[in-house]
Amino acid sequence: MNLLHQLAASTAALVMTTFLASSALAANCERADPSLAGHYAMRGVMEVGSELRLQANGSFDYMLAYGALDEVASGCWHRVGNVVSLVPSKFETNGEDPLKFDHLELEVTPAGKLVRRFDGGPTGTYSR
Repeated sequence: MNLLHQLAASTAALVMTTFLASSALAANCERADPSLAGHYAMRGVMEVGSELRLQANGSFDYMLAYGALDEVASGCWHRVGNVVSLVPSKFETNGEDPLKFDHLELEVTPAGKLVRRFDGGPTGTYSR
């Protein structure tokens, strides 16, 4: 098992804690597009592990592991056209975090994948 997989596994425990807390958060979110609800994993960015869970009730859970950087977030999401917007109400990280967001937009592809463009860098695709 390589280092990325080990980091992703350790971060998974943090994600599960966030997932459990998201049920309380869902009461504050508006229902979202149920066709996009599901569990997604990111592909296409070397040495990055990231997962996203979109609930039909409008809540989301997110994690990202990159080297020594770990992020875990939860909040509300909505779709307008071909854009999914994530707005976290809770965001945890383990230090200085240049990737931290207070609003993140993902492009919806015709195949139902979600595309994340990193500033000046690679593009990752979340797939179910």
